[in-house]
Amino acid sequence: MIVYEKEDAFILIAQHDHARISGDLVSAWQSGLFLSDERKEELAYAAYEHDSSWIDLDRIPIWNDAAQIPFSFRDFPGNIRFFFYSKGLDHIQETSEYAALLGSILYTTLAERFRNEDTIAFVEKEFARQSAIIERLQLDVKLLQQHAKSLLLCDELSLFVCMEKPGTPRRNYEWFSNGFPYWFDRTGNTSLIAEWKDESTIELYPFPFSRPVETSLSFKEVSKTDIAKYGVAEAYTRAKLQENRLVFQQKHQ
Repeated sequence: MIVYEKEDAFILIAQHDHARISGDLVSAWQSGLFLSDERKEELAYAAYEHDSSWIDLDRIPIWNDAAQIPFSFRDFPGNIRFFFYSKGLDHIQETSEYAALLGSILYTTLAERFRNEDTIAFVEKEFARQSAIIERLQLDVKLLQQHAKSLLLCDELSLFVCMEKPGTPRRNYEWFSNGFPYWFDRTGNTSLIAEWKDESTIELYPFPFSRPVETSLSFKEVSKTDIAKYGVAEAYTRAKLQENRLVFQQKHQ
């Protein structure tokens, strides 16, 4: 679950809904930024499904007593999280080994960000998965690296629109105030900047997509009063699912 707090409510976004935005972005990626068009469909599948491991975990939010806020992907207990990560990747691998490989790379990269005693066994297991798939498929490692980097960028761009209220100034973001690492621009730019133009439009520079990307974000606004009255699980169930239409477009310098 992705969570941010308002004065009288919490905004809760299911991880799989966030992943749908990642998939819409990856699907619009400029072909010319990759070494070839090979495995683009599997890359898109990886983006859409990379957080499918959270579907069961996000059915009902869990209350964090210490923080007095629902658990989010940032602080969810690692021993549970990593079990479901592996289970989700196993399921994806039944359809596409390459998509499972990309998802594994994404998860191990994030695990390094949240490094603790729970990450070690998971990362070691996933490194073994990655090595086995790379060897089995005889992959072009340079193309794989490009795909992994585009997936990471699109995942973080989706987090940008999920982790704070729409329209939040870039400087107020803990993770993204200085932009996103960017590897694809032949002019030498090493950072991509995202800014809210208004509450539904995000402007990017450089712009790695072939067209403006129209997408949507599903979320629930869960009243603090309802949480106090019913508990977080019942309050979440009662809350109406809402949708915010979004467009990512190029910012002209």
